[in-house]
Amino acid sequence: MAPRPSRLPARGLAGRLALLASSPRLVLMALFFLTVVVLFLVRLYRLQVVEVDEWTARAQEQRAWLVRLPAPRGLIYSRDGEPLVRNIPVFQVVVVPALLPEEDLERETVLRRLAALLDLPYSHPEPVSSANPSRRLEWCLTGSLPQVAPGLREMVDEAERTAPYEPLIVARKVEREIALVIAEGEGLTFPGVRVEVVSRRRYPYGSLVSQLVGYLGPIRKGEAEVYKERGYDPMVDRIGYTGVEASFEEWLRGEPGQRYQEENVLGRVVRVLAEEQPAVPGHNVYLTIDLEFQRIAQDALWRGMTRPNVNSRRGVVIAMDPRTGEVLAMVSLPTHDNNLFAEGISVEDYQRLLDDPHRPLLNHAIFDELPPGSIFKIIPAAAALQEGVLTPHTRLDCPGTIVVPNKYYPNDPGRAQPFHCWLRSGHGRLDIVGGLAYSCDIFFYKVGGGYEETDFEGLGLERMVAYARLFGLG
Repeated sequence: MAPRPSRLPARGLAGRLALLASSPRLVLMALFFLTVVVLFLVRLYRLQVVEVDEWTARAQEQRAWLVRLPAPRGLIYSRDGEPLVRNIPVFQVVVVPALLPEEDLERETVLRRLAALLDLPYSHPEPVSSANPSRRLEWCLTGSLPQVAPGLREMVDEAERTAPYEPLIVARKVEREIALVIAEGEGLTFPGVRVEVVSRRRYPYGSLVSQLVGYLGPIRKGEAEVYKERGYDPMVDRIGYTGVEASFEEWLRGEPGQRYQEENVLGRVVRVLAEEQPAVPGHNVYLTIDLEFQRIAQDALWRGMTRPNVNSRRGVVIAMDPRTGEVLAMVSLPTHDNNLFAEGISVEDYQRLLDDPHRPLLNHAIFDELPPGSIFKIIPAAAALQEGVLTPHTRLDCPGTIVVPNKYYPNDPGRAQPFHCWLRSGHGRLDIVGGLAYSCDIFFYKVGGGYEETDFEGLGLERMVAYARLFGLG
């Protein structure tokens, strides 16, 4: 006899409800999913109906940005067109505090991950002595050295209080591999974090022309407002500190551009909202320096300084074209390599340069406060010829020593002042060419005036001062 078939489940809605009621587990699962759906619908209603204006405004505010476009800095060339400085691309990492996740845990996760990649402390302040060397040097140069080095979180929190929508530079000169990891995670792994490509100076001839070319540095804290009024961004821009980089700052810097752009939630540029105002590159500067002449002069000066009977630790060579006044070579030793500053000099190296008693950071050719010595004789010579005090044929006698009476005791020979020529035996009678050729001291004492001589009257103090100023002295 065939077995009786089992009871078939009821069909239709009534059957399904009966089956559901017979299983408490199914009832709980159904209630759970129903609750989730209801909560989702309520939240969706709030977003799309109740809070639609608020979220629309916030979304528009976050997507539209006024982006500052940095201007390429002008280059510096030698007289034959050889670049003495180049702009090379490097990566830097910035954080826009307003675009970081709002949830504290998500925000902390992003910053901790970023700090680990960039080798920065996340939160707990660290002693300044153990901070990243380039950061410590920047604090020193800008005059804002803190007692402790702030962590990444403190830096971002401070920026959020003062300028939440401004990019905060947290790392310069980032290695390519790390920059690519961060760039690939923009908007997802690293929301609010961006990788930018900026230019950095490189000086291909280093110490050969470092005193002439100079280097860049951050805007000092006390000068921030002044530079801001002139169109600089004190948080981003770097200025010339020494040399041509400083003297021609306004000529080299260029004009930054700007554009409004729209970004999606991942931080990617969707479109440009307003017509782009392009950045205007800085002007180039051409020097009269001859590189080969500069190299020869530096080598010759170094050999002369290191001779056994000289052994000098400081020396200067300046070579000029007397017809035009062009400076063909200018060497100051000791010197330094300005690439150290471009690449991020350590505090230890910077302090070593500062502590060197021979001052390698100073261009001794133009900044040392030293008596001019015999090179000053060119000025009274030119002044005397120009003023008609003497002619190319006028001859003055050098007896080796002259005695100038005391102004207040003219009749007291004991109070008279003797002045000697470097050649105590004297040069005899010399014209202006001989006076310069032999560098005769007494010849130019007489040209300057103040010595009573029956047939000759010198320039006098006022004309000496006037011509010295015309030559750029005083």
